[in-house]
Amino acid sequence: MNQRRVALPIVVGLICLTAFGALAFSRGQQAADASAVLRWGYYVNSDPTSRASLDANYQHLDFVSPYWYHVTPSGEIKSFSQPTVTAMLQANGVKVLPLVQNESKWDDFTKTIETSEKRDQIVDKLVTVVETNGYDGIQIDFEGINAKDVDKMTDFMKRLHGKFKPRGWIVSQAIIARTSDTSTTWGGAYDYKELAKYNDYIAIMAYDFGYAGRPDPIAVAPSWWVEDVADYAVSRIPREKVILGIPFYGYDWNVTKGPPASSVSHAMAMKLAERQGAELVYDRGNDANRLRYKDDNGDQHEVWFEDADSFEAKLKIVTDNRLAGFAAWRLGHEDPEVWTVISGLQSPATRIPPFEESDDRVYFQETGHSLAYGFLEYWQENGGLARFGYPRTEEFVETDPMVGKSYTVQYFERARFEYHPEFADTEFEVLIGHTGRWALAQRGMDPWETATGPKAGARYFAETGHNLGGAFLRYWDANGGLMTYGYPITEEFLEENPEDGKTYIVQYFERARFEYHPEYAGTQSEVLLGLLGNEMLRERGWIR
Repeated sequence: MNQRRVALPIVVGLICLTAFGALAFSRGQQAADASAVLRWGYYVNSDPTSRASLDANYQHLDFVSPYWYHVTPSGEIKSFSQPTVTAMLQANGVKVLPLVQNESKWDDFTKTIETSEKRDQIVDKLVTVVETNGYDGIQIDFEGINAKDVDKMTDFMKRLHGKFKPRGWIVSQAIIARTSDTSTTWGGAYDYKELAKYNDYIAIMAYDFGYAGRPDPIAVAPSWWVEDVADYAVSRIPREKVILGIPFYGYDWNVTKGPPASSVSHAMAMKLAERQGAELVYDRGNDANRLRYKDDNGDQHEVWFEDADSFEAKLKIVTDNRLAGFAAWRLGHEDPEVWTVISGLQSPATRIPPFEESDDRVYFQETGHSLAYGFLEYWQENGGLARFGYPRTEEFVETDPMVGKSYTVQYFERARFEYHPEFADTEFEVLIGHTGRWALAQRGMDPWETATGPKAGARYFAETGHNLGGAFLRYWDANGGLMTYGYPITEEFLEENPEDGKTYIVQYFERARFEYHPEYAGTQSEVLLGLLGNEMLRERGWIR
């Protein structure tokens, strides 16, 4: 049959940032190009500079792993925890995943985890630690393990995962960097592929290529080697689980007397650079600083250390490989300028700190975002959390090339709100964005290819050639209809929800995807909007 085709321009590359694009990396990269990078820091009690850095910069971190627990040779848990630090971080939306290290090494550690009963006992003790202290999860950092214990290491993580995941806790692990399947003394106990099954995140310790005992000084983490580490990691571990360990520290070798080198912070290295005759250069081949000086005894020294430039070089490896994020060892050793680089990672989806709420502006701890004024009023009056979900961004301005105009917008789990000043003081001042049309474009679906004629018992829309009936029609009529959701642009069909892996009856509209949930039949949740807001942000790399 002949139908009048209404132009439905589909543009996959939907968003051009305007207002937020004014923010930039300290080295000039546009903020709009940055993906949502998880920011992870390690904190130690023993160094006051670590606490000072934590207090000054926690707002730039998503996760903190304090060095607080040891597993003793007998399998007991030794604690160095600081509850006040936990409370401070969690009150500000930072997740706390304490670091757990092993005291015994090599053959002695084999005895610690040699039986399934011993492994279970340690896991049960760690469950108590997390439960008692209200942590968000844990990070296992077992090092100095015999390669022959690889299966024991994997089984330990499997058992830990089995106890932690039903409780909703995050399981993470720090493991030695590798660049191939070839077993090494330090790295042989870590089966990357198998460990990925039992970890939410794996922090690859991509440092100590230049280690304290090495006779020839070299960078702690030369960028060419880190690239090889990242390439191997993503060949064995899903990239969305890979956290790249980045060093904040360096080493000072006395080349006259030989190793071992001593660890230095950025501040210590810069102080040494003030010595008479010192030579400091940034080595572009390794993306690290090299300092040469003589000490008071006349001994020649060579120092390799990190700064904001070297950090940014490694951060580029994170973003280029679409890794989940970075983990910096450790707070207190860094060049203060790294926080400028980290702050440049912010997108509109970056969490903001909590604030004192008012009638006009509220905060959602669940996602770390606020909702205010007109958008808040629309959200509250039109179904709120049940209908739109939590806010996933702050307000910002973006251009929608589907209509060629810029709007103030805010993303929610299930929608994008747009402020339309041309409709000020009317019921259409806030509209839902064209998320349905965007989603069909992502799936390569042309609404007119599935266009059909009228169906019995349904309402037919000649404008798009699609029908609307049953529960979806009732929901559409009761919740704003055409001006809220637009026309239907598909028929009903079965589709898997990428969020939960379940299959639902769905139907796409210009501004939404309806999902039928039989488990909520007869309730207001029988029809839900699909999580297209999440999907748009995830495709852009702003959320995970």
